[in-house]
Amino acid sequence: MLIVGLTSLFASFLPILLKKLKISFTIPLLILGGLLYYFNVPLPWPDPTWQIDLTLRFSEMVVIISLMVAGLKIGLNYSWKEWKNPLRLLGIAMPLFMIFVFLFSHYILNFSGALALLLAAVLAPTDPALASEIQLNNKQSEGSKNLGAQYNLTAEAGLNDGLAFPFVYLAILWSKGSISDSALWTEWLSFYVLYKVIVGVIVGIAIGYFYSYFTKKISDGNERKIHQAFVALSLTFISYGLAEILNSYGFLSVFFAGLFAHYHQHTKNEENPSEPNLGFITNVEKFLIIFWMIFFGGSIMAGILDFITFEIILFSLCLVLVIRPLIGYLALLGSGLKKKKKMAIAFFGIRGIGSVFYLTYAIKNGQFENTDQLFTIVALVILISILLHGFTAKRSMEAVESNSN
Repeated sequence: MLIVGLTSLFASFLPILLKKLKISFTIPLLILGGLLYYFNVPLPWPDPTWQIDLTLRFSEMVVIISLMVAGLKIGLNYSWKEWKNPLRLLGIAMPLFMIFVFLFSHYILNFSGALALLLAAVLAPTDPALASEIQLNNKQSEGSKNLGAQYNLTAEAGLNDGLAFPFVYLAILWSKGSISDSALWTEWLSFYVLYKVIVGVIVGIAIGYFYSYFTKKISDGNERKIHQAFVALSLTFISYGLAEILNSYGFLSVFFAGLFAHYHQHTKNEENPSEPNLGFITNVEKFLIIFWMIFFGGSIMAGILDFITFEIILFSLCLVLVIRPLIGYLALLGSGLKKKKKMAIAFFGIRGIGSVFYLTYAIKNGQFENTDQLFTIVALVILISILLHGFTAKRSMEAVESNSN
């Protein structure tokens, strides 16, 4: 309890300490985690290579809360035309990224087909949690909404976690059978793609819509009696839990519930004090990220990078420094965005907590062999992303968003 208290207090003062340095708060926490592990501080250090359940659930919790935060910030303030740019990243950049990862890991690193596909799916989504510092800062409105890098990165992170999941499942199915089996493809397309995606989206929309409708009806004159702090967290658990009970994608449900939680206030163009409060759930998100970073720093010291090779180092650096920026920029050609904004969006494809969730989920539910290198690659990509983007994000985003060119 003493360690948790001191760590969270330290994190509370980090914005002041880092104001002049303009680096992400995740970097000092990563270093602190490594030091705490080195000095044998008695924390429940999770080892993702064998404590699958603990790592899985902790990462899952952080991701779903971050997805709700992203959904609430975006709301229904963007037109279909304004959604086209994030969809370019989902429909062009993400598949191209996966193809590169699959081909390199299969033919150069000699991974099996199932293992290579799993790695491609695990590394495909940008992270809604660790990317929070370069995403939207607050709830948007039609009169003053961001259309640049922050919006596009928030929307991309909100959707691509759920859309990467079908490919994680395809890798799991492949690990259990033959990829040439027509029954495998039928099951994957009908259940893991169509059913899970459609139902997940519908559940999220329904929960957000009905929450907005009923609170609009009962909150007139009773706004001060509603304990608003818990609403966003409650919607997160309800949408995720119901979607998972229905065997659909809870990640998509949470994001869409956040989008539609403002539905009736948006359509009537009015403010309502009973809307979900962003402050509390954002603080919960930050609190969980603090300790996820501490544990990740500890896992680095504990040996998660023990299976590193020159090829893995080169591969990981290439993914973060070359492949994501290149295909991200290509995907945004014709988007109408200025060059600097396209470069920023393409460059800041942060990999993080979602990748750890997908990896541990697949290892638990699939029949993969020789996964040690997989953990090393994912951890190294996340580490490079945290350091590279952590040192550059604040300065770059301030320059990009304040410059119209």
